[in-house]
Amino acid sequence: MASPALTAALHRVDAAFGGTTAPADGCGHCYGEEHLALLAVPDAPLGDDLLGSFLHEVPGHFPDHPAVVRRLLPEVFARVAAGRIDGMGVLPSALGRVAWREWPAGQADAIGGFLDVWWRETLADPAPSPGVDAVWRLSVDFRQEVAPLLDAWAAAPRGGAEDRHLADFTAGWIDDLLGDHVIGWPAERSHLAELQQWLLAHAPARLAGHPDPLLARKVALLALGEEERWAAYEELTASAG
Repeated sequence: MASPALTAALHRVDAAFGGTTAPADGCGHCYGEEHLALLAVPDAPLGDDLLGSFLHEVPGHFPDHPAVVRRLLPEVFARVAAGRIDGMGVLPSALGRVAWREWPAGQADAIGGFLDVWWRETLADPAPSPGVDAVWRLSVDFRQEVAPLLDAWAAAPRGGAEDRHLADFTAGWIDDLLGDHVIGWPAERSHLAELQQWLLAHAPARLAGHPDPLLARKVALLALGEEERWAAYEELTASAG
């Protein structure tokens, strides 16, 4: 069940986008007329399969792609709030392909407000469904930036669920980050560097007491150049036995 804050954020999304429609037009090779016709019916449920297909479709499949995104958002965010994001973060999303921050203020604020609440509550939940990494991936795709997510993490209380999630997140990503790998990375390469620098500045203090004594030391290696980084990494892991 969604929290009061997340429910309020959903209500703002519904107020901004409920009842919107898009032209009943699109790629006839991928969709039948009956599927496209639903876009022109206000608030008609699309269902998981069609919603997921529309959400990940490339813009050229619709004559008015931003209108399709607006039409999808109440149902997309309701599904997200319920923790049902399976498959959503696998491919680029429609929301990440439109300049939604340039939309009317009420619409942009509703989107940003929902994403902010969803991320903060995910971090504060000791066992969030579907998990911090999955929410991070989809949030980065929706936003096409990482700074708001990192700012929320930095502002979170110390010693709680947020720190445990950061430790798990860092442990899962550290080898990729040390290698500057972007395979599966849901954002621009510049965002990868932004995360690396943020971890250097914020992670060590929050990783204190982590059961893996090497984790904070691995993070510190991000300050080195790539060649120095791997030589130091090999030395570090060898010394640990």
